[in-house]
Amino acid sequence: MHLDRQAMPCLADLSQELVLQIVHFLMGSDESYEWNSRNPSGEAQAITSLSHTSTYFYKLLSPFLLRHIVLHNTQKSGNAVQYLAKSSQRTYVKALYFKGVATGSENQDNDDINRDFPSSVKTVMSNLAVFPNLETLILHFDLEKIQDDRFEALLLDEEEETEEQTREAEAQQAWRALQKQTFEVITSKDSNKCRELVVKICPLRSTSMFGSKQMNQARSTILILFDASKWLAQLESFSFEIYAQDEGAEWCTNTSFCFRHYMQKLDHYFLDALTNVTRLMISGHEEGPVGLTEIYEALVPLKPEHVPKLRELEMRWYFIQETFVDFLKAHSATLERLTLSNCFWTDPSGAAGTADDWDVNEPLPEDVPSWHRFFHTYAASKPSALRHVTVVPETVALELDDEMIQLQKNWKDQGKGRRAFAYAEIDDKYGMLMESKEENAWALRRGQDMEGWEELMAVVRANKEKLTGQA
Repeated sequence: MHLDRQAMPCLADLSQELVLQIVHFLMGSDESYEWNSRNPSGEAQAITSLSHTSTYFYKLLSPFLLRHIVLHNTQKSGNAVQYLAKSSQRTYVKALYFKGVATGSENQDNDDINRDFPSSVKTVMSNLAVFPNLETLILHFDLEKIQDDRFEALLLDEEEETEEQTREAEAQQAWRALQKQTFEVITSKDSNKCRELVVKICPLRSTSMFGSKQMNQARSTILILFDASKWLAQLESFSFEIYAQDEGAEWCTNTSFCFRHYMQKLDHYFLDALTNVTRLMISGHEEGPVGLTEIYEALVPLKPEHVPKLRELEMRWYFIQETFVDFLKAHSATLERLTLSNCFWTDPSGAAGTADDWDVNEPLPEDVPSWHRFFHTYAASKPSALRHVTVVPETVALELDDEMIQLQKNWKDQGKGRRAFAYAEIDDKYGMLMESKEENAWALRRGQDMEGWEELMAVVRANKEKLTGQA
């Protein structure tokens, strides 16, 4: 069968504008820094394949393909990024995603320890200024290669490290050395600047590179002469994302003392130095939630004096601490957007008393921590800059009985929108997060949380109207 080639549609015949629209459609709203990684999505792979078909498409699509680049801690990957850094295409790079995987084991000589941070990678990380449009640096430390027995030992270890022990561990353990070398290199030059830092980590042990000013001064006696806090101070956006590491059993990461201790010192490691940050995100994990839980508490040390220029704040997998509202109130004049994603209050029934002396149909006492108390207290402070508040997901787990189902139907029929806000607890053995379906349902019945939410939304609406009136 003969096909008329002239009648067949050809992508190369389309205008550049239309091709770029197709590329935008394929990418959708995906801003993932991993979309161009070793395992790209089907859409990303299609764009990559198209760029290989001709010089025309390669030049046209390079700004998309090189917008987010991935650097692995191997000599080959470092060489590839170095080659890019010497080309005119380096101007396309806006985000550098460093994924560090420690392959060595413990008690190795210096050569083996350093092999996970080869010279080509060190050259790239110490010369970020060669990418003139670089905005975002992502540091992802993957512990998947740690031997199971070593990871289990970390979970069970309940000893706080001294600075000397930290330095000794960094000289003996490959994964500790990798973290230390990475932070050491990127903070060693004033020219190594970026607007945004994202740290993705399973926080079990710290690095000697970070700490309070007093700790940094102390380190000057051991020939670490530069201050990591100075480098952090130039950031405009900072994200700290926890990922959970499976040690082969059913114990969640939050059961580890090391994990909880690390989180409680997050101010010394990072928060104290974020003097110019306007956007902050702190994310726990489903198997490693942070905040005020009744057991396995990994408190987040956010203090009123931290991040003085904050405009956007996002918290994920966070059990809200009562001190959190003090932090928010201290930023009333600057904070414009607050996002709470998979955030919880601890089930208040324990604080209010047992079922024998507390009627769950009655309003919660004012001194009991709850969503209502949080919303009400924050709204009462009249945060003048606040224009957006988001609490997601909007649907929470509920214990549904016939009465609850009928109530929901009645509210819908009456046009009275009412939503629940999540309460949860932590399993006292394995550390699993469990939503309190029964308490969520009772809270929805009582309606106090919704009242507090409406108070806060009234403040937000008033702020928006005031801003509109000034425009």
